[in-house]
Amino acid sequence: MTFQLAPFLAKSVPGIGVFGAIVGGAAALAKNVQRVKDQQISTTEAAIDTGKETVGAGLATALSAVAATAVGGGLVVSLGTAVVAGVAAKYAWDRAAELVEKRLLKTGAEAAGDEDILREELA
Repeated sequence: MTFQLAPFLAKSVPGIGVFGAIVGGAAALAKNVQRVKDQQISTTEAAIDTGKETVGAGLATALSAVAATAVGGGLVVSLGTAVVAGVAAKYAWDRAAELVEKRLLKTGAEAAGDEDILREELA
């Protein structure tokens, strides 16, 4: 008997999130392979972006499933709820990732400045 991945993952919210991460990660990787090929970004940047998109897609998919289940209703209401929840979750994830990146870049710049000061003091 063959293993059926999608029905297996659809049995739980974490599984649904994993499935969303697989699909979102694959889409991000496809986009980033072309960007690397066109020399728009480095392979490191592609890996980081693919990772962020993979996690964001998984979280958004899982939250969509939870929201649609909680609201219930008919097909249109469930689909609308899933879309709104998914967009909100992905938007929040993207803004949080940007904030973390800015703080890390700022911290890295400050650390480089501290090293320069130390070099000047030791010279």
